[in-house]
Amino acid sequence: MAFLSLILGLIIGSFLNVCIYRLPRRESVVFGKSRCPHCHHALGAADLVPVVSYLWLRGRCRYCGGPISGQYPTVELVTGVVFLVTYLVTGWDLLLLKYWFLFALLILIAFIDINLLLIPNPLVALMLVWCLFWQLFRPELSWGQSLVGSL
Repeated sequence: MAFLSLILGLIIGSFLNVCIYRLPRRESVVFGKSRCPHCHHALGAADLVPVVSYLWLRGRCRYCGGPISGQYPTVELVTGVVFLVTYLVTGWDLLLLKYWFLFALLILIAFIDINLLLIPNPLVALMLVWCLFWQLFRPELSWGQSLVGSL
């Protein structure tokens, strides 16, 4: 299961890269193919394998030879390691999903902020709602304590 946590983290990290690039540009994160930022050629499946394709292509686009930002494998590796460590600490539990989503959201916010010096309000709102949702499952807390805990 630890290995699967790492692999899932790498895959989620790849999706986070799509979000980091597209959300600030108000582009869909679901529709549209990933493209080289230099030549705009649509990337194939082999070009999208987390970390491996970056290493295989030596950090360059297969089609135009333009450099690929080191941010892509960094986000994938950070997410993979965070997912792995979270699994090792919590084990296979419902809380694992809570933390995976929270950490993915934090990684997304952090890298958008690093690139643009901007933290999108909808992502902050999503994190607030996510934390509040999980606080409600702690019966020892009042509504007020749950709200403060999610802030």
